[in-house]
Amino acid sequence: FLREQEEKCGVKGISLADLIILGGCAAVEEAARKAGLEVEVEFVPGRVDAEQEHIDVDFYREIEPFADGFRNYFRDPGTIDEEDVYTTPEYFLVDKAQLLRLSVPEMVVLLGGLRVLGATFRYERHGVLTDRPGVLTNDYFVHLLDMGFEWQAADSHRYLFKGYERRSGAERWIATRVDLAVAHHDELRAIAEAYAADDAKEMFARDFARAWSKVMHLDRFDLRKGNFDP
Repeated sequence: FLREQEEKCGVKGISLADLIILGGCAAVEEAARKAGLEVEVEFVPGRVDAEQEHIDVDFYREIEPFADGFRNYFRDPGTIDEEDVYTTPEYFLVDKAQLLRLSVPEMVVLLGGLRVLGATFRYERHGVLTDRPGVLTNDYFVHLLDMGFEWQAADSHRYLFKGYERRSGAERWIATRVDLAVAHHDELRAIAEAYAADDAKEMFARDFARAWSKVMHLDRFDLRKGNFDP
């Protein structure tokens, strides 16, 4: 596979950084195949590796984010000075999307895809609204919008919510404010409804692949001089 990439891109050898990105692209394609879809994720090599002595560890420790809605990550409350920040995690999702230069549809499809792939903080089940984690399906949107479930706050911060089956009362899912914001906000819900449609499975997978590729190549400033458009 690596030889095929070398021949395709005209580059010999591969850095660890490229290998990590390539592995992710291959994983997305495999997840789509498990869903019965053929999706090709764009990959362009050329990244270089940084040595340990080139990394300012203290600097990166200070700027470490305390929230990432795409991975349903929030730092331990005991490490955050302002506790009420837990009531607004959806705002940090929008801020991160803006930094990643994502449009609103790209933000929604990337979030939904990462959830069904199980790419959450510590691989927890928060927001993984599917019985088939690791398969690139639109299950996240289908179950998020399903009126057969009732969502109730599961902690004092109203950050975690549990989804219960209305008929049986059985607990079925667990999600965060970030996930419920997708179903609540008018613009985000409209996009979610489009991806939840029975005939939207292929559109969802292809749109996710494009959004994934866009993020994976954001640091490739050299590509912006050419015609590359992930």
